[in-house]
Formats: sequence, structure tokens, C-alpha cells
Amino acid sequence: MSGPRIFVLNANTTASITDLIARTARASARPGTKIVSATAPFGPNYIQSRAEAAIAAHGVLTGLAQAKRPIDAAVIACFGEPGLFAARELFDFPVVGMAEAAMLTACQLGRRFAILTAGARWPAMLDDLIDDYGLRDRHAGTLALPVSGLQASRNRAAAVTALVRLARRAEAELGADVIILGGAGLAGLAPQLRTRCPLPVVDGLAAAIAQAEVLAHLAPSKARVGQFAKPSALGFVGIDPALAKAFARYKQR
Repeated sequence: MSGPRIFVLNANTTASITDLIARTARASARPGTKIVSATAPFGPNYIQSRAEAAIAAHGVLTGLAQAKRPIDAAVIACFGEPGLFAARELFDFPVVGMAEAAMLTACQLGRRFAILTAGARWPAMLDDLIDDYGLRDRHAGTLALPVSGLQASRNRAAAVTALVRLARRAEAELGADVIILGGAGLAGLAPQLRTRCPLPVVDGLAAAIAQAEVLAHLAPSKARVGQFAKPSALGFVGIDPALAKAFARYKQR
């Protein structure tokens, strides 16, 4: 019996990050799960600001609309999760975000989690997500590498060494019980950190893949009422035809 088909969309437009995401997703998935990866059709090379995330959200919705069906669940492979709630409105398959999945997983492993990420703007940006998810009391703090996630992905040995230092700070200074690796560029580094860090380490992408598999198995129905019911629209100018069709397809009667 075949497993679920999980569509994993890199919200950045750098092909090497998509390759990294695909390798990590396939290594994390259960036997039988089919991972289909793709790169956002347009947007920033690597998201490092709220402005870039706003553009990326449009790219994410377009990429999900263009994806070949069937899709049992989808993962937005960016820790900032651009367009996550909008995608849950628009599409009839479950859509999982890396940050939400990682935080909820970490809450099952300890009382307070610390996030290790890359890029100076990300701690403040992730604060927005933590508040959205109501996890402020469970968040010990966020520590960031001074380089971008894209740079970290290109020098993984140096990234691991720097992340180990941050993990030790998170334990000693922040009182964290669990470490989360937050960022597409850091995907797949958790096994190396686990051998050098005394705390549990959660890989954001691996957590998202596991959650997508669970939701695919549960096969929840699409909301028919409320804020995540399928939206209708009065029309658009200049958007991708596949995205416009997604709105038309789900127009409420």
C-alpha cells in the first residue's frame, strides 16, 4: 500500500535550498511516503525581512496552486511560513508550516524551547509567529547566527560549530529545555547537533514532514464555515491563472 504524497514547497527561489530541503524531507519521511519538492515560482532568493516574506507569500500561494494533484498534504519549507494561514483558507489539503510544527513538537519534549536561526532580523520576525501561536510562555528565546541561512547552507561545518555554541548559550543563559533549528538553510543539521548538545534538538523541516504525514493519514475535511472556509473573490488583475482558478474553483455557493 502506497503512502501519502507530500508536496514540499521552498518559499525561497534558490535551487540549492530546494535540493537541500528535498534531501532532508526524504530522509525524514516514513517508508512509502512520496516527497514531491518544488521551488516558489517567484520571490526572494532567500527571505531575510518582512518585506521579502510578504512577496514570498504570494509566491507560495501561486506555487501551491500550480502544483500537480493529488496532494495529501503540503509543507511550506520556510521557517517564516509565508502565506500559511492564507493557504489554509484557499486549498482543500492540509498545509503545514515548519515553525508551527517545530514549536508544537518541542512543547511535547520540554517546558520551554529556544530557537536557533540565521539572520539578524529573524528573532523579531519569529516573535510575531510565537504570539500568533499563543506560545509566548513556552518560548525561552531566539538566538541567531550573524550570517544568512543561505550562507549557512553553503558552509555547513562552520554552521554546526556556531550552532553548538548557541545551543550551549540557550541552555545556560535562557534555561531552554529543547532546541529548535529554525530555517530552511539549517535543514538536516539536527543529527550533528544532537551528538554535541545535551538537550533534545528538533529539526523544523523534519517536524513539518512528520506532521504532514499525520494529517494526510487523518484526512481531515476542509472547513465549510468560519475563517478557514474556502474563500470567494470579486476578481483579480495580473495574478497567475492557476491562482485565480484556485479562487474560482472554491467559490462558495
